Amino acid sequence: MRESKFVEQNRQKWAQFEIDLKSKKKDPHMLRSQLVQITDDLSYSRTYYKNRSVRIYLNSLGQQVYNNIYKNKRNFLKSIGTFFREDIPRIMFHSRRELLVSFLVMLLATAIGMFSSAHDEQFARSILGDAYVDKTLENIRSGDPMGVYKDSGQVEMFIYIAINNLRVSLIVFIFGLIASYGAMVVMVHNGIMLGVFMYFFYSRNLSTEFNFTVWMHGTIEILSIVVVTVAGMLFGKGLIYPGTLSRIKAFSIWGKRGAMIFLSITPFIIFAAFIESFLTRHTEMPNIARGTLILLSLALMVFYFVLYPYSKFRKTKDVDLGMPDLKADTTLEFRTDVIYSNGNIFLKTIQFFGLNFSRIMRFTFLASLAYFVLMAFFYMKDSIRAFKLLGLGFEEFILRMITTRFDKFVSLYANVGILFNRREDIIMYLLSSVWMTAIAWFSLSRVKHQLRVDVSQRKLLVNSLVFAFAYNLLQMSDAGWITFVYILASPLVLVLLANTAFNLKNGNVFSGIRGYFLSGVSRMSAVLFMFVMITFFGLIFIISPLSYVILWLMEMNVELSEANYTLVLQSLMMFAFIMLLTFSLVFYFTQCIFLSYSLNEIVHARGLMNGIDNIGKTVKAYGIETE
Repeated sequence: MRESKFVEQNRQKWAQFEIDLKSKKKDPHMLRSQLVQITDDLSYSRTYYKNRSVRIYLNSLGQQVYNNIYKNKRNFLKSIGTFFREDIPRIMFHSRRELLVSFLVMLLATAIGMFSSAHDEQFARSILGDAYVDKTLENIRSGDPMGVYKDSGQVEMFIYIAINNLRVSLIVFIFGLIASYGAMVVMVHNGIMLGVFMYFFYSRNLSTEFNFTVWMHGTIEILSIVVVTVAGMLFGKGLIYPGTLSRIKAFSIWGKRGAMIFLSITPFIIFAAFIESFLTRHTEMPNIARGTLILLSLALMVFYFVLYPYSKFRKTKDVDLGMPDLKADTTLEFRTDVIYSNGNIFLKTIQFFGLNFSRIMRFTFLASLAYFVLMAFFYMKDSIRAFKLLGLGFEEFILRMITTRFDKFVSLYANVGILFNRREDIIMYLLSSVWMTAIAWFSLSRVKHQLRVDVSQRKLLVNSLVFAFAYNLLQMSDAGWITFVYILASPLVLVLLANTAFNLKNGNVFSGIRGYFLSGVSRMSAVLFMFVMITFFGLIFIISPLSYVILWLMEMNVELSEANYTLVLQSLMMFAFIMLLTFSLVFYFTQCIFLSYSLNEIVHARGLMNGIDNIGKTVKAYGIETE
């Protein structure tokens, strides 16, 4: 049968199949019948029309029918089962060393809390707070030492404890971004609190009542914190231990694993809150019942997170740690004669950063350190002491982000002006220009190396110097519209810098400016907007949590006056801010360099012209002439 006749015979039937698939109400029996018919037609087309489009169409139609029958109806529950039976045990098996380290550190922190309480009677008040200590002492005197668990209603207490424990777990997880072990720092704080809490009752001969009451819910709760710490450690592992992968890819993989562990522990945290709210308050329960619950809780946590993963995967040769499909990124696929969209340029820039992450971070640290020291030397009062801190606790920070109240964050963004010449000072002009020169030269140099551009380093340095010192002359005026022009003109100036440095220009400078502006104003505006948003949210998320943690650590370990506390915190935050801005500027410059190639192709169409010129020319591939 000819293909046209075969299509004509079945056209209406296939059209009806498509209509039925788009219908909201589907008859499963009819879908099964359609699948049989589609399978028969597909088999026939594979036999007689295997290289024709009808086979592709029928294959696609058959997949849609199959997915409607099977995939969408059973995969949700099956995926949840696979998640808890396969995925989490596999991750925990490969993270058993992190789990052991986390558990031992928790024990050590608890011991530190007990030891400190034994040698300083006021240590408990500094950790638990005066109100909590006074309330507990009052309960002890009244003969109900565990009365704190009976103060609130069961439902209200359950909701509060569940939310609070999830918040603590989220903080532990997120702080894994700080060199992976930031999660452990937060867990140490919780371990010290546990040690102080234990000694508070043990020292008053209430160890039996404490053990049978607190560990009813505390067994799952404390071990959940240990597991969440593992999740936080994995979250940041890809950044410091990428192995053969790029840091971006390693971060995405290990971050996903950490997030999966965090999700898996959520039901346990809620279950612990349920026990604390509905069962712990019943201190009149027999000790045998409470002890049985404690042992069952311990068995549950140890079995699921330790024994089950070990027994299931100890004999498997999983040398890829469950990631067999990953390959190391070693090259950047970027064609200089292709017009890339802004989204593709953004992704190429991320890939570029993954391949050059160590060099970029080393440059960012050294350039930021040099700039910070010089700023402190020449402008201590007008730079470091003028740096604005956010002054938000973690809870208020999260609340403001959820409710999109950005007023304080906007005022924090004013710190950008400190690093530029707002005082129209010649020394500040020189410092900022040298800083910009270093960023431009480094960005051009790394792209030159990555794309194998044939141009000397001396030319790149000269172009960077001219760009920075000429462009920063705009800072010598305090007119508002000058600052506005300085910001808006930056992508066009950077595109022209790349064109000049890499010999991409065609014609005079003014024709290039006109051509690039007319053809790429929307593209350049998008890149500038992306840079502003990256720096803004990077500033918010880095400066606020980081200052919160540093201040907490300083108050626990260092005795300083309030003025010195503020100065030290301002210094650390300003250095972190300079690093963030330097890193973001390298990203921005690299994006503009990649964008210059696409704009050059849009304006001059060299790649297109070369392709047209090569039409009809014969080349030899493996000894065979092809066009």
